[in-house]
Amino acid sequence: MWLVDAIAKAVKGSLHRVEKGAFSAISTDSRTIREGEFFVPLKGPFFDGHLFVEAAYARSGGGSLCDRERPEIFERAQGTLVLVDDTNQALLDLASFKRGETAGTFVAITGSNGKTTTKELLVHMVGDLFPLAFNEKNYNNQVGVAKTLLAMEESPRYGVFELGTNHKGEIEVLSRMVRPHMSLITNINPSHLEGLSDLEGVRQEKLSLFETTLPGGRIFVNADDPSLASYRPKEGLSISTFGVRSEADFMLRVMEERGIEGFDVRLFFPGTEVRTTVRLLGRHNLSNVLAASALAHSMGVPIARLAEAIPQFQPYKGRFRPVESRKGFVIIDDAYNANPASMQWAIETLSTLPCTGKRIAVLGEMRELGEKKDGYHRELGRMLKASALSLILLLGEETKITFHEVGNGRARHFEDKARLMDFLSGKVGKGDIVLVKGSRALGMDEIVEALA
Repeated sequence: MWLVDAIAKAVKGSLHRVEKGAFSAISTDSRTIREGEFFVPLKGPFFDGHLFVEAAYARSGGGSLCDRERPEIFERAQGTLVLVDDTNQALLDLASFKRGETAGTFVAITGSNGKTTTKELLVHMVGDLFPLAFNEKNYNNQVGVAKTLLAMEESPRYGVFELGTNHKGEIEVLSRMVRPHMSLITNINPSHLEGLSDLEGVRQEKLSLFETTLPGGRIFVNADDPSLASYRPKEGLSISTFGVRSEADFMLRVMEERGIEGFDVRLFFPGTEVRTTVRLLGRHNLSNVLAASALAHSMGVPIARLAEAIPQFQPYKGRFRPVESRKGFVIIDDAYNANPASMQWAIETLSTLPCTGKRIAVLGEMRELGEKKDGYHRELGRMLKASALSLILLLGEETKITFHEVGNGRARHFEDKARLMDFLSGKVGKGDIVLVKGSRALGMDEIVEALA
């Protein structure tokens, strides 16, 4: 229940009109708002929620926030109205207020790669044991995190939040809203360089999560990542390390590699160890499994439960997921996104998987790499040239550089996705493995759907 006085105080707003004093929930969508809910009209480059204040009231009979500079809206609107300087900021203020009123232990995860997989693994491990709040899928930006906090109906035992960023300062904003007791950074790699400048900019942005972890909290440091291994927390925080290659508090070691079926592994935790099976492709995913396991164990999940839960986990669509096609070949669906590190991991995995047919890579360009985009696409070409892949199909303007770097007859470049798919349909057959990967904006998932 939200009282209008509490709303006004949380958002530093002023009461323009009070017709209803209490509301059942906060909504940002005039299409799905329910009776008795309070509307927050958000703004973006191509939309303005203020245009739907009246529609929201017609469905809810409740009230709304409104920017002070929009008298043409609030002077004719019905219901309870609270005026603020900026409705977008007010949503974050409401979420921060809700978090402050909520008990439980909160966990935050960020990193250049693997944060969604790590978060989903952790939710899978913990969810059946304790009351849990978490952001769905990859709703890791300011709106997604805020809406998840606002949707909490009761105090959970744990809150698990993935935090994402594409510009400087965003992780700090999100972390101060979530107020984590436990924080983990998966890794530091080139990503979102248009907003974060360079690798050091990425590092500083991600490290702001550790810097804003609550006093008395605990941070988890990836001992395998040279950008993180030497980090020492501020006074008042404890530190735990995890590593697949390095000595650490929490370790994972591969006992047997099972190709498309994953890995048999042994987990080493303080004072105990256990053997289990990871059914995820790629050695890079082992770090995600270990990171989630370290957090889960620290949250009170028995290690025997982890041994049972890890083999049951299946990745989301688009996140390095093997898919059997109707024609007898395997698609590695990694269509969700791409950056230099994830490209390298994907190609290395494809190159080493047991295969009776051809190994084919269908790769789209990598975006948001700023001024260094040419260099990263050229390096991708060198990597592909040195690989033993049978066929390389490249899509997008930036991959022209990649294509010229490969230059050995195995590569083809396409500016049109439909032509690429037509060409590929005549080349792929039984026993082949086809990796599909590229930046989200290219819609590489359409290629996966056509192949399946």
